Amino acid sequence: MTDGVNRPVAMEEIAQQLLQARKLDKGIHTSDIIEPSDFKSAMQIQSLVQYGMPIDGWKVAIGPEKKPIAAPLVEILKSNADMRLFPNCFIEVEVAISLNKNLPIRDALYTRSEILEAIDYAFLGIEVIGGRYEDPKGVPFLAFLADHLGNRAFITGDQLPITTVDLLAGLSCSVSFEGSTIFSGTASHPAQDPLAPLLAYANHQNDYVGGLKAGQIVTTGSLCGVLPINSAGIVKANLGTLGQVAIRFNEPAELFGFLVR
Repeated sequence: MTDGVNRPVAMEEIAQQLLQARKLDKGIHTSDIIEPSDFKSAMQIQSLVQYGMPIDGWKVAIGPEKKPIAAPLVEILKSNADMRLFPNCFIEVEVAISLNKNLPIRDALYTRSEILEAIDYAFLGIEVIGGRYEDPKGVPFLAFLADHLGNRAFITGDQLPITTVDLLAGLSCSVSFEGSTIFSGTASHPAQDPLAPLLAYANHQNDYVGGLKAGQIVTTGSLCGVLPINSAGIVKANLGTLGQVAIRFNEPAELFGFLVR
């Protein structure tokens, strides 16, 4: 991408734009979005936004054209944590895993059984989604990827039997807000197998922050779709009788404006 004088837009400029949005608690207007020039640039911008900070977790997914994609989790909180509500706040209930060994880039492809062997445990979580843009509908994909795939935080809940990753199709998922049900149905993963995105990314790692490592958590997709949260209150999610996770959204200090943690 170039600017008005046909000058290549530096990745650092986009990274600074994202960091400034966090610092000023103000979302980037659609007309001011600078889209990375390509997939590689978007992934490099993630590393610039991290600026050497340790990576404690990952969000992985299957992107456009079935390309494995990933982003570091911005913030990891424990169940029942408090978080400020912000405009365009959404949540997803997900099954995540904790790695017990490194998964370095290698020539031979990883198998699903090797991924299972690298998992310490599974757990229920809530991903809080809300990128650094005022209007999420107007964000080009590469800008969304550079912005950590819209991740705002991840909430870790109860540990689950590792067999959960193979039994999702038979489990129920329910989500309530202030005691009222906002989702109830069968847990349904977009890739069917919650380990599929992790396996795909392990075999096609292309980040610039060190890859998949022991001690990190990895979350791989929603079990309930994307749910909007429009007011302060407590969100609770259950996966059958196996586990629960919760988060409390508090009123922001200001009624209007784009507030970020």
